[in-house]
Amino acid sequence: MADDISLSYSLGGDTQPTAQAEAPAELVAFADCELIGINPQMMLVINRQNGNQQMLAPQVVEGLTSCTTFRTIAEHAKHLATTRPELKGQEAMARQALEQLDAAGILLRASTIRERLNEPAERTPPPTRAFIITCDRPEAVKRLLDSMLRAANLTRQDALFLVDDSRDPANREANREAVATFNLTSARDMYYLGAEAQASLMQGLIDALPKHESGIRFLIDAERWTGRKTYGRARSLCLLMSVGYRAIVMDDDTLCQAVLPPVTDEGIGISGGGGRKAAFYPDRETLMRSARPAEFDPLTGHASVLGRPLSQAISTLAGAAIDNETLRGCNAAMTNVLRADSPILVTQCGAWGDPGTGSAHWALSLDEDSVDRLVTAPQGMAAALENRVSWLGASRPQITKMASMSQVTGLDNSALLPPYFPVFRGEDQLFGAMVEAMFHHGAVVDFPWAVPHLPLEERRDRGLREPIAGAGGISLFARYLTEHIDYKDATDPAQRLRHLAQDARRMANRSDDDLLLDYRTELARGHSDQLRMLNQQLQRSRDLPSGNWQGYLQRGMEEMQQVLVNPRSPTQLKGVPEGTSEAEVLEEFRELARGWADALDGWVDLREASVDVVRGLVGDGAMAA
Repeated sequence: MADDISLSYSLGGDTQPTAQAEAPAELVAFADCELIGINPQMMLVINRQNGNQQMLAPQVVEGLTSCTTFRTIAEHAKHLATTRPELKGQEAMARQALEQLDAAGILLRASTIRERLNEPAERTPPPTRAFIITCDRPEAVKRLLDSMLRAANLTRQDALFLVDDSRDPANREANREAVATFNLTSARDMYYLGAEAQASLMQGLIDALPKHESGIRFLIDAERWTGRKTYGRARSLCLLMSVGYRAIVMDDDTLCQAVLPPVTDEGIGISGGGGRKAAFYPDRETLMRSARPAEFDPLTGHASVLGRPLSQAISTLAGAAIDNETLRGCNAAMTNVLRADSPILVTQCGAWGDPGTGSAHWALSLDEDSVDRLVTAPQGMAAALENRVSWLGASRPQITKMASMSQVTGLDNSALLPPYFPVFRGEDQLFGAMVEAMFHHGAVVDFPWAVPHLPLEERRDRGLREPIAGAGGISLFARYLTEHIDYKDATDPAQRLRHLAQDARRMANRSDDDLLLDYRTELARGHSDQLRMLNQQLQRSRDLPSGNWQGYLQRGMEEMQQVLVNPRSPTQLKGVPEGTSEAEVLEEFRELARGWADALDGWVDLREASVDVVRGLVGDGAMAA
């Protein structure tokens, strides 16, 4: 089976306690509590897990809200003593209060999470289908297909597909020929899902579900989106071609090769998202010479844990159950949502080469070590970011809650995954937010290995001169969704998907004034978060030997402060033609929101109908290269 490969990572040295060893201090956090204001002097705190409650002063509760990650009581007490003026540095007083709260069952203990996640849970996931998505890059397709023949064990895949979104007929023909040539020597034939087969798929779905024609065309009708970048359309096609299977989706400008990270950390991490690190190289030749190939291919790597329950995935990735130290510093509320049987719905990996980000400002969210490597890069900070030759990825396996971007992505499509928004950048962020909204207990694995991501075209349009403060886009809706998730909602994923459709339709019916206020509110929240991040980076940069980095951060802070004072208009969104009025932009938003709602309303039926339609396309030879 494709999943039998060992991907274990060391958890460190011998952890067997000696007779003299003192038990490590418990890790605790303030999380998952209801806060009810009684009067100006008193607040009721109720632990949602055990029902225990305490009356506390509001300033105490305010201090506790900064203790949301797992630390020892001594560490929390030290933090509170130095940050809360009412304590006047009295660490012992803070420690006593925390010990009383812990004894009263108000604090969440890391041992509770550890025991829950280490419970046995097993599942044999369905087979995998591998997809290449491409748009007018026939040379990149040939390169990727060659790498698949060299490196991948293709017999482990149930089926292979090339989903061709090319506009140029000559490129479509070149891609079809490349697939036909590939099939001459491949151990597994690849299907070609070109324009004709896509049209047949769409018509088959419309014939089966005429009441959902509007939603079907919104998602996959190429003519509906003429002149637009349809990043998400091709990904939704992959989902329709793999219902009941696990799908592994490859961008066309990658290689089917797994590369080990240049920076590694022990153990396994659990985080809410992000946490990626970076290393920088002067040119592509140096980058490729520095690559250390893994002993497995990316398809096998993704299949190792995709679709498995969390405790089984942890055992595969770490080679052992997690301990309390694995949870040190983790967001307690996030980890408290996870369970042993939490399904791994999405898997991601790093990028070796072009980071794949939409702008050059991705370095602003990096950790201290990565920033050190950036500012000391021999080619200089600006060149290191603009030449887009780097490693961006995890330094150890990471369990996260929010899917983001990956040039090769694993999707457990045996679950009711949502579709991708068919156009615009940010479709991956919206998809991740929707998966989280539909599967509260689901999880994402970010692997520490990467795949070469080597675009053939120049990407000089993503330089440091472009504004740091963005104007928003699909990412704003993704943010809105994640902020409004009710983790106590016990309805099933299908019902939650209907709620998302209702949300989209409700927003389409809002007035111009309300939509503008919604836009500016979400944008301001995003800019406020960016300003906070920039300030943290600036504080950490005081000792760095780089005036350029500090100047860059100062510039970003000034931009954020300016846009917070002077709100932006949706007419400033990327791609909006000059001279377009706000009313016209808002009306287009309404049209998109209604179409999206139609697509979500019909998605469950589309998935079910696609099984027979795809089977018919295979039987008719409609996807033969």
